[in-house]
Amino acid sequence: MNNVLKIMNATISKFIKDWIKNIDVYVPGETKEGYIKLASNENNYGPSPKVVEILNEMADSTYRYPYKDAKVKQNIARYCKCDVENIIAGNGSDEIIGLVFKTFKSNSVGTFPTYPMYRIISQIFNGEYNDTHLNPDFSFDVERFIEHEKFRQANLVFLCSPNNPTGGIIGKDCIKKILDEGKITIVDEAYFEFYGETCSDLIKDYDNLIILRTFSKAFALAGLRAGYAIADEEIIKLLLKVKPPFNVNLLAQEATLFALSDIEYMKKNVAKIVSDRKILMTKLSEKFRVFPSEASFILVDVSPMTANEFFNKLFKERIIVRKLGKFGGLEGEYVRISVGTSGENKKLIEVLDRLN
Repeated sequence: MNNVLKIMNATISKFIKDWIKNIDVYVPGETKEGYIKLASNENNYGPSPKVVEILNEMADSTYRYPYKDAKVKQNIARYCKCDVENIIAGNGSDEIIGLVFKTFKSNSVGTFPTYPMYRIISQIFNGEYNDTHLNPDFSFDVERFIEHEKFRQANLVFLCSPNNPTGGIIGKDCIKKILDEGKITIVDEAYFEFYGETCSDLIKDYDNLIILRTFSKAFALAGLRAGYAIADEEIIKLLLKVKPPFNVNLLAQEATLFALSDIEYMKKNVAKIVSDRKILMTKLSEKFRVFPSEASFILVDVSPMTANEFFNKLFKERIIVRKLGKFGGLEGEYVRISVGTSGENKKLIEVLDRLN
C-alpha cells in the first residue's frame, strides 16, 4: 500500500503549481468543548435572538439557492450610510480579499505583525507579498511605510485598523497619505464597531480605496461567514466580475438581514466588551506588558514566560487563549486574549490572580 501511495504522490506532484507547495496553512485558534474560548476574537454573547429565530425558521429552506443578495446589499448600505452601488457582499471578508487578488495585479505590501490571510491569499495567487515592521510598540509610522522600497514596488496596500493581533489603529490622516500615493489600498475594518471610527467617508474622494468589514465580530455571525466591502462603484463592478454566483449562503443572508434589524442588541454587547476590555487591560498590566487596543482582544507580552507556558497554565484552568509566540525581529513572547462575556472575563481575572 505504501508503495502505491508513493507512486500516486509522484504522479500528482508534477501537476501541482510550484508556489502552492510553499504556502503556510492558516491554523485557527483551538476550540475544546466545555472550555472558555478566548482565542479567535469571537463574540461570545452570540447573535441577536432575532437571528436565532429566523435560522430556525429557515432550516428547511436550504434546498433553495440564495436569492436576497440585493436586499442584503441595500441593508448594508443603509447601515454604512453609503449607496448600494458601493457594496459587495462576500463569504466572509476573506473571500473578498481573494476577489481583490483575482482582479488586481497582485504585488502587495502590508505591515508586520498583522492578519496573516493577506499574505496567504496573495501566495495562493502567486503574488509577491512583502511587509514592513510596525514600531517596537506596534504603532504605525506612515512616513517610514511610504518611503519603504517594498511600498514603492507594490500595487496593493493592506492596512488593518484596528490591527489584528496588536489592537492598534491607523489614523485617517495616515490612510489619506497612503491613498494619495495612488495605489489600491485595502483597509480592513473587521473591528470597526469596537473602535467606532471609520474611513468609509473617504470613498467619495478616493476611487482607490476598498474597506473590508465582517459580521463575524460585533454581530457574532462567525460561523456563517458573512462579510462585505465598501468601495467606489467602479471597483465594485470589477469585483462582481470575478465573484462566484451565490457566494453568500441562504442562511447567512437571512442572518445578516436580521442582525442589521437589531442594531441595539449588537451595540449593547459591544459596549460590554469595550468596558470589560479596559478592566482586563488594567488587570493584565499588573503582571505583563499590555498594548493599547481598540478591538475586541488584547495583545500581551507574557515574558519571561513563554507564550506556550502561559497558554498551558490557562488551559489547565479550562481557558483557551491564542498563543502567538515570538514575532520575528521583535523581543517578547506574545499571546492574544479575546474579551469574552463578563462572566468569562471574571473567571479569567480569578485565574490571573493565582498565576505564578
